[in-house]
Amino acid sequence: MIMNLYQKLSIIIPAYNEEKTLAEIMKKVKEITILPLEKEIIIVDNNSTDKTLEIAENIAQNTQNTRVFLEKEKGKGFAVRRGLFEATGDLLLIQDADLEYNPEDIPKLLEKAISKKTVVYGSRNLNPKRKGGFLVKMGVLFLTKEFNLLFGLKLTDLWTCYKLFPKEASVYFKGGGFESELLFSALVVKNGFNIVEVPISYNNPRTKAEGKKIRYRDGFWGIFVLLGEKFRKAN
Repeated sequence: MIMNLYQKLSIIIPAYNEEKTLAEIMKKVKEITILPLEKEIIIVDNNSTDKTLEIAENIAQNTQNTRVFLEKEKGKGFAVRRGLFEATGDLLLIQDADLEYNPEDIPKLLEKAISKKTVVYGSRNLNPKRKGGFLVKMGVLFLTKEFNLLFGLKLTDLWTCYKLFPKEASVYFKGGGFESELLFSALVVKNGFNIVEVPISYNNPRTKAEGKKIRYRDGFWGIFVLLGEKFRKAN
């Protein structure tokens, strides 16, 4: 089915101070087979203060169909949006630059991309071996339940990194911080897209000292972001 709908997958990798993991995650992304789709990799550096940009540029020089961009607007949402703008694929996927998400799960998401109105999320919570701290899991669960209540869905993992969607849906990914991912979910639903989930593996999340970027305040802000979007007209 997918070969009749899409020709190229663009994998967007936003990166901020990921010098320790970028080379390894790129190796994993390069190794996955997604035939018959063509693969494009776009790395967007978000003003890193370490050697992330240098590493990314070196990788791109030696990797087919890989490009690197610098996004000066601070925030993951801005980096992702830049990558989506530069993408030439008709199917798009977000891949974090750390090692928490395994690219070997990407083919599972592709199997569910059965229509131009389907958005596929990789759910950590559908995996019985899901790892992660209790408070983090409870925060994601709360936001997911809020989203389900507001928008009438039955998702299990709203704030997952793995989001696969057609190019047409990319206009709904707004610039900003981590809240951009929540807004995207609300906007695609309000504009007629269907979100489906597949179980994915998930490594132990990093600590702040190890490079974890998201904070508890992002979760609290997300509560109000979803409430605000619920009562806006579809755009």
